[in-house]
Amino acid sequence: MKNNRSNIYIPDEELPNFFEVKSGNMAAGTLYRSSSPLKGGDKKKIKGALAIKAGIKSVINLDDNSCVIENLSKDVEWYHKLLIKGNVICLPMTISIPGVASNKKKLKAALQFIIAKEGPYLIHCFAGIDRTGFVIALLEALMGASLKEILKGYLSAFSLVYNDVFSIEDYRKMENLLKQLKKAAHGKDIATENIQTIVKHYLLNDIGLSQDEVIQLENKLNGANSTVSGQKEFLCLALHDIKMQ
Repeated sequence: MKNNRSNIYIPDEELPNFFEVKSGNMAAGTLYRSSSPLKGGDKKKIKGALAIKAGIKSVINLDDNSCVIENLSKDVEWYHKLLIKGNVICLPMTISIPGVASNKKKLKAALQFIIAKEGPYLIHCFAGIDRTGFVIALLEALMGASLKEILKGYLSAFSLVYNDVFSIEDYRKMENLLKQLKKAAHGKDIATENIQTIVKHYLLNDIGLSQDEVIQLENKLNGANSTVSGQKEFLCLALHDIKMQ
């Protein structure tokens, strides 16, 4: 495994490839990304341990069909338990997400799943790079991440080594994500100043989320829902105490 800047690529099978998404206004311990926790030999155990430590409660699988997922998950106990509870959704997508109608429907279902379910959330495909990378980039942009943060997160799935100096190979990897984002933006140039607006427009007009759903999605990811839930619980306890007096 080479770590010099001219050749930093590390094959997927050498990586656990399990990361928390921390950019923008994302609440701590809310969103995670990884390569498939169901595949990869011994690396399944590492990813499983990380998922359990993160307390993953809901999983979006962008790789497998629902008809095969039960058998695949039988030897991954934590994943299988979530599947039985209905907290895993299977939405196999092609790599070119923005340009394929079926992918848009699946992306809408994935985002509505996040709204409906409790986090922490894990999003994964097979390698955890292209399909996962695009969906994570959308969510990061929605939460106010800069373009640099989004690209840095995308590269983290390729290499254990990252700093502010990009190699030519880095740019080649990022080019795919930028092409996908530009498709979502209908050809507009992508920059930190407009990426959040572009992504919101994409979610509303291309994916078909309602304005209320976009707000709910933001609240799920920035922890606002947890705060509201906590306030309601506190209020109920307070009212109960008053009645008991």
